[in-house]
Amino acid sequence: MSHRHTLDLSLYLVTSSDLLPSNTTLAKHVEAAIKGGVSIVQLREKNLDTGAFIRLAKEVHGVTKKHSVPLLINDRVDVALAVGCEGVHVGQSDLDYATARVLLGPSAYIGISATNVTEAVKALDDISDVYADPGTTYLGLGPVYATATKPDHKTPIGPEGIREILQSLSTHKLSGARASRPLPDTQFVAIGGINRENLYNVLYMSEPTLEFKEQQKKSVCPRILKLGGVAVVSAIMASPTPQIVARELCNQINTASTPAAADPILSEEHISQSTFDIIKSIPIHMPLIHHITNSVVKGFSANVTLAVGASPIMSENPMEMKDLAAITSGFVLNMGTSLPEFELVATKGITENNRKGNPIVFDPVGAGATKWRRELSHKLVEVGYFDVIKGNRGEILTIAGAENIVMRGVDDASVDGAMQSHDLARVVRDLALRENNIIVMTGKSDIVSNGMSTYIIHNGHPWQAKVTGTGCSLGSVLAAALSVIPKIGPVVRSIDRKLSAVISGMLLYNIAAERAAKRAQGPASWKVAFLDCLSQMVETGFLPEEAKIEKLNLV
Repeated sequence: MSHRHTLDLSLYLVTSSDLLPSNTTLAKHVEAAIKGGVSIVQLREKNLDTGAFIRLAKEVHGVTKKHSVPLLINDRVDVALAVGCEGVHVGQSDLDYATARVLLGPSAYIGISATNVTEAVKALDDISDVYADPGTTYLGLGPVYATATKPDHKTPIGPEGIREILQSLSTHKLSGARASRPLPDTQFVAIGGINRENLYNVLYMSEPTLEFKEQQKKSVCPRILKLGGVAVVSAIMASPTPQIVARELCNQINTASTPAAADPILSEEHISQSTFDIIKSIPIHMPLIHHITNSVVKGFSANVTLAVGASPIMSENPMEMKDLAAITSGFVLNMGTSLPEFELVATKGITENNRKGNPIVFDPVGAGATKWRRELSHKLVEVGYFDVIKGNRGEILTIAGAENIVMRGVDDASVDGAMQSHDLARVVRDLALRENNIIVMTGKSDIVSNGMSTYIIHNGHPWQAKVTGTGCSLGSVLAAALSVIPKIGPVVRSIDRKLSAVISGMLLYNIAAERAAKRAQGPASWKVAFLDCLSQMVETGFLPEEAKIEKLNLV
């Protein structure tokens, strides 16, 4: 068995005839999906006897060969040999890799399923034992999410599980009799419950963490393994328009930008130098910021957005999300006055803004207040990638997975004093590492981290807590600051420059609150003075000595 194609795992289709819409055939459906961008096909048909399986495989292979797309057979080496297709995919309980390789030859494509680090390491070791042409093996990692197409699947590992496997394999070294051999040239594909809504989350969250990348830079043989693609079943197989769905998935894969940075560790000098450059760029570029926010704060958030030189637009219409993502520069998603239909609107907004590459600031307002909000906040974090997650202590602890968080409405009502600032900072840092983004925990002092650098900002004024919307409207300023990053430098969506933007927005916001308090008689007059100070400071900046920022050294 030989092949002529370079293995492209970017959009990997796994078939399931049970999901086919009426009035079509598997071969027609597969061909339409290939026309949409599917790069490799695995024929997985568990309910057919051998003769019927071979006949179907030959029909499908006729289609895939015409388009120069490899066809792999799930489990059945005998069927693959009978059909003469390009390879097989074997699970943990199927024919072992070595036997499959001997039967199919060195140039056949062979994939191996792996659900955890142990299985993945064993697979790499097994691959190294038998000669194969470079680039002919891959590991299928998952299931990422639960899926009805394979009811007997193992426990889902999530995108974080994919990341754990990839990072472990990046540092894996062959030992014993294998020690003299080079590591096999192996690719990786994620599988299990992946669709258009959660694709970006899989791509972003499987990325190695900044901490890991920094560690690898210092190693003798630095290696960072990443996904080569995603495998999709029902999203394509159950669709009446497989070509369109495949094309949309390909567009998402091709436009996904990495959230990682080359130099994530910031110095105070770096922050000081970059802060005013970022702030003054907002009124110059006047970014349009889309808000899905709670009805209580819309007016104030709009005024804050205008005060810093950006332009607000408010819409909860799911039919507008794609068009709005195309014309806006940032997206604020606030969970404040959530209605039952909020999940649909939010999911659409996340997906479209991820596709466009717009920075997203997520504010999980009241995440720990009710069971519904807690579950919704976790669902949304799984849907897509957020550049920043901002919340008070109770909200951030809820996102981090803490139990028994006490909230009074949207306010943190916890009275547990056991968690001091450094304990909370570790939660923020660890959550940033987990999510591969920036986490902001607001409070008397604000904590911000990208997982590598963690800061406490001590600016602000108590009157901020006396005016509705001041917490939510910080998200508007952060989105505006993030949106101008591509305009003022060559590194787009780099997490170190994003951290500079977030810190710049937080300092601007909180120092303006302090200046406003000096002019005001109370919360009502403070609110007006605050907007004035924001507007003035995007032009004049603030004095270095006004910034009360502390860099933490966490262990």
